[in-house]
Amino acid sequence: MELKDSFIDTIRTTYPNQVVEIEIREQDETEFLMSSPAMREKLDRAIKNVNERNNLISFATLEDAVKAAEELNRKQ
Repeated sequence: MELKDSFIDTIRTTYPNQVVEIEIREQDETEFLMSSPAMREKLDRAIKNVNERNNLISFATLEDAVKAAEELNRKQ
C-alpha cells in the first residue's frame, strides 16, 4: 500500500514545522474488540454465555454455520 501525496500534503499543512511519525501496524482482533467499552461488554457477555452454556446455537455442518453467519452479517 502506498501513501498518497494528498495525505502527506495534508499532514504537512496541518502540522507545519513539526516532526510527524506515522506508524503502520496490524491490529490484533482482541485488541480491537477490547478498545471500545461497548465491544468489550459484548465480548464479555458472549464469553459468559459460552461458559454458562446459554444462548448457544448448534449447526449440523460448518457450511450451515457459515451460511448463518453470512445471513446475520447481511442483516446488520
